[in-house]
Amino acid sequence: MKTQGKVASIPYTLERRRSSRLISVRVLGDGTVKVNAPYRVSLAAIERVIVNHQETLRQAIVEQRMHLHTYQNGDSFLFGGVWYALELRQGAKPTIAVNGKSLVVTYCGQEAEPLVVQQLVKELYRTTVKARLEPLVLFWALRLGLPKPPFSVRDSKSRWGSCSAKGRLNFSLRCQILDDVQLSYLVLHELAHLVHFNHSKDFHALLALHMDSYKQVQASIFALQKQSLFHL
Repeated sequence: MKTQGKVASIPYTLERRRSSRLISVRVLGDGTVKVNAPYRVSLAAIERVIVNHQETLRQAIVEQRMHLHTYQNGDSFLFGGVWYALELRQGAKPTIAVNGKSLVVTYCGQEAEPLVVQQLVKELYRTTVKARLEPLVLFWALRLGLPKPPFSVRDSKSRWGSCSAKGRLNFSLRCQILDDVQLSYLVLHELAHLVHFNHSKDFHALLALHMDSYKQVQASIFALQKQSLFHL
């Protein structure tokens, strides 16, 4: 159950979970504050935690928002592990294409609308990463001795990927940020959950068996998220 609140001039989203044991407060890549807490903890106790850490939270919010995209000419995007510059051109209809080290967006009208540019960028990420994922899912399924599972690419804003209990894989369109090695590891990680539906020692042993550098690759992916590069 999610609810919205505000304390000490800090808006937050509260999600109560049965699995939560403690109150956790995070500043997401878009500068919003998310709180996870057990059902038994009172709202007053939750807001007390936010108030007690308000200066740290405000600093984190400012730092995260500094990395937000403007969707204006010259904005930078990590695309397949390489930085590309956004180039806006006036034209007959809205389009987006990769040209050299540029993401070229054609827009209609007098000015480019940031929301329209954002949707074009997201769609490019979605279609491109889906094409990259297809052979990787097949490759790792064969290596693990599994049938190729169905997968989808969604506009997930908090997770790189997931594996459902029914064996379906889901990936965020933001995975297009990753380079080839990072994306390959992510596919291996999610497919390994079809063998071990947990993060047990056996699960990590399976990752190490097929990718001995998986810890370093995993750390590099976490670093991207920490730098707010997951946000689009």
